[in-house]
Amino acid sequence: MELQEHGSGSPYSAVDELIRTRLDSAAADLLTGLVRPSVGFVVGTVGRETGCSIGGRPRSTDEFDWPCYRGRPMVLLAQLDCSRVGPLLGKEWMLPGDGHLLFFHDDEFVAEFSFDLGDDGCRVVHVPAEHLGHQPGDNLTDAVPALPLEPLALPSVPTLADREVDPAADRGVIAMLDFYEALSTRCPAPRHRLLGWCDSTDTPRPKGHRPLLQLEAEAVNNWGEIVNISFWIRDEDLRAGNLGRVRRSYEVA
Repeated sequence: MELQEHGSGSPYSAVDELIRTRLDSAAADLLTGLVRPSVGFVVGTVGRETGCSIGGRPRSTDEFDWPCYRGRPMVLLAQLDCSRVGPLLGKEWMLPGDGHLLFFHDDEFVAEFSFDLGDDGCRVVHVPAEHLGHQPGDNLTDAVPALPLEPLALPSVPTLADREVDPAADRGVIAMLDFYEALSTRCPAPRHRLLGWCDSTDTPRPKGHRPLLQLEAEAVNNWGEIVNISFWIRDEDLRAGNLGRVRRSYEVA
């Protein structure tokens, strides 16, 4: 579905209007409080520089310390330009305002993980702006071909699956069931999303975490039967800018 802005002020104005015309004041306040800012991504024109992409080589200096899993280089799944996505999220963006965020996964998808005990099969790394090179380093490990992503501010609402992990979402989802289809046209689920709620109802959700980045399989990926991968972070870690406890989840076809 193509992402479009709605309303005259922001992409959130039409969502707020719909909620308040369908619900009483108390229920509307509950539901609007659950609408999360996010950045949706659509695939851009190959070769166009957007600062955000699936795969590719990071614009880092040659001294970049590429993450490894058991001695093997991890795969760079995505990279995001903080200066592009941060302004689209406003106060919701608590990570650095410049540099790039790099999202890595073990190359064979064999790393065991535990939502509770840790996860060494994924890494999220922030490269400060002063360490970014003008061109991707040629001596870095082989990379997934770059697929540019165009970022756009997009509201995000919970789904039925979120009722099990968030009591507030439980009450809010029930309130919006009667007009969920109309609501989804104003905040459609993109193929890739930064922050917001989890778009897939089948993705396992680590309790106490929220989605940091959600990625759908694209032609450039080699994920086998894996159809989506998501990175999850605790609210307190997001506020503190701590990327060291990120968890991952994925869905298999």
